Amino acid sequence: MNAIMEAARLQGTATVNRKAWSTRGSTKYHIWELSTGGCIMLKHEKGRGFAMPVMLEQPLDTLVERFRNRIGNRVFAPGAV
Repeated sequence: MNAIMEAARLQGTATVNRKAWSTRGSTKYHIWELSTGGCIMLKHEKGRGFAMPVMLEQPLDTLVERFRNRIGNRVFAPGAV
């Protein structure tokens, strides 16, 4: 199963409430907060494609702060604290 299909399977019937992105060099992380709680994180590496998504139980704001505190990361998170 490819990474996008796996992310859709993890999402199930939940809706995406908020989204965020983090980039550093050729790597970009897509983070989606679900209406059922938790987040899906999908990693994309330029030239390699998507890695399998991960379901995380942390809130989006916590994940955004974690990425912001890493040196060299640029984070775009509309609506996040």
